[in-house]
Amino acid sequence: MYKKAILINEKGKEFSGWTTEELKPVTGELIFNTAMTGFVEILSDPSYINQIITFTSSHVGNYGLSKEDFESNEPKIEGAIGCSFTQKHSSWRAKNSITNWLKDNNVPYASGFDVREITTHLRDNGSSMFALGSESEKKELMTMIKKAKNIIGDNSAISAGRGGDKFTNSNGKIGILDLGAKKSIENVVRNNGYEVIFIKPNISYEKIISLNLDGLIISNGPGDPRSLNEIVKTIEELIGNIPIFGICLGHQLLGLACGLEIEKLPFGHHGSNHPVKVVDLKNAIITSQNHGFAIKKFNKEIRHKRFGEIAEYATNLNDQTNAGLSIWDSMAYSVQFHPEAGPGTNDGLEIFNPFFKMIKEKNAT
Repeated sequence: MYKKAILINEKGKEFSGWTTEELKPVTGELIFNTAMTGFVEILSDPSYINQIITFTSSHVGNYGLSKEDFESNEPKIEGAIGCSFTQKHSSWRAKNSITNWLKDNNVPYASGFDVREITTHLRDNGSSMFALGSESEKKELMTMIKKAKNIIGDNSAISAGRGGDKFTNSNGKIGILDLGAKKSIENVVRNNGYEVIFIKPNISYEKIISLNLDGLIISNGPGDPRSLNEIVKTIEELIGNIPIFGICLGHQLLGLACGLEIEKLPFGHHGSNHPVKVVDLKNAIITSQNHGFAIKKFNKEIRHKRFGEIAEYATNLNDQTNAGLSIWDSMAYSVQFHPEAGPGTNDGLEIFNPFFKMIKEKNAT
């Protein structure tokens, strides 16, 4: 039996679709994602905590679900909406359907939405907090949205990861400061011959240095980077003492540690086809992106009294926003996209190369 599903924000802006399920009412920042594949990776990416995803692709889930594509152990989104969710998948890799997986994890989803209308609204008005649920719960949804945890000031990254407390004393380790790190990042590091250890974000500078790491990756994650002041202070102490590579949220935190400013983008970048120009690369690369904040653009190199020259390492060619920092004098750099290709093209994998090169050069001294 079909039931009306609605999305509504605090101002009363409403979108409607339909569902055959009992929808658990949820709130989150409503965003749109333009990816046409990679749905499992997107749904399981911890960076989407406190967000409701609008998929602009016509059909979501045609090829089903394979655990090999998980970026974490379960869906991390608050809810998912689209034009059509495929109930019966068709792929030799699939072990389950996306819809069954969402139901098993009590994550609401609904079809029949005019995703073009929603996307146009978000582009014209910016992303904002919405509530998703059944039409019969409209009053409850309005109450929920007024009390919702806003994406501004959201510090979910503190608890989004799986960082541990027990570490080995072996050499050849790369640490991941885990703010909600994707499995794909770990895979790239392991495929390059390094052991990976996950580090809780509230760990001290002294403890990180004592781990005898070859390098440190500051991971992706959800929420507002400006809410993570203690982590920023730790990163500031680490710069220059260990090779550092920041990815997505990690890029923003590295920027804050250098004294740069962060701004909220109107509707963010969410998709797997964003062109980026990287310094010293002849061609633009196509990247996977998911972020609602960015480092404010700066046109000239900055000379930092402690870290040396800070320059723009990459630029988003869609809107010219900053997509990367280089701090080579202090063995650090970062990118505002996902070079680990989960989902997306393999274009960004070479962006890991400077990190591994810095590690080899440091070990050779």
